[in-house]
Amino acid sequence: MRSNILRNFGAIICVAILSISNSFGQMEFPEDKVNWKFTIEQEGDEAYIIGTITMVEHWHIYAANLPEGAFSIPTTLKLNKSSKFKTVGGVIEPKPTHVYDDIAEEDLYYHSNKIVMKRKIKVLSEEDFEISGEFGFQTCDDDHCLQPYTATFKVKVKGVDKKAEETKSLFANAKGDEVKDEAGQIYVKVDDEWHPVPKGNSAAFYKKYLTLIGNDEK
Repeated sequence: MRSNILRNFGAIICVAILSISNSFGQMEFPEDKVNWKFTIEQEGDEAYIIGTITMVEHWHIYAANLPEGAFSIPTTLKLNKSSKFKTVGGVIEPKPTHVYDDIAEEDLYYHSNKIVMKRKIKVLSEEDFEISGEFGFQTCDDDHCLQPYTATFKVKVKGVDKKAEETKSLFANAKGDEVKDEAGQIYVKVDDEWHPVPKGNSAAFYKKYLTLIGNDEK
């Protein structure tokens, strides 16, 4: 009788192990359905944090900018606050797919396949630094949704020479061929290049001087 009990107990254990193994084998994870990579595009003190997001076929994530009162969980792209930059606007995303779900009786807005999401920032630091953030989403197919998931990421940002950026902006907004910065420095434009006017010289004189030098060099 004792041997029968042991055999029955062993059989129960085997069934339990197989059941657990099957359960784990059938488990689905959000990170297996969605892949992501974060990079940065920067020009001077303006930059974009770029999220390239790829979804497995038949799976999708919801849009970041959902209508007020939407039942779906929006995709998020959060940047941890820092004195070295400031965010400009919210999440930039492509136009999502829009369908009406008869069962949920709700409009759904989602992305599938491969998309790019962005956050714009203005760089305030003169030194290089690192931005950390969180990418949050819920992924679903036509039958079910998986639990919401949040991933962390980091990107490196180049510091900006504020004086150089201010001068660049000054030239970009200049009307004519003469401008003055906040410190009183005058610049003149000759042959599509800007030149600081040395102290003791007028703008008109220095323009003529540069023009003569340019003609001699030609």
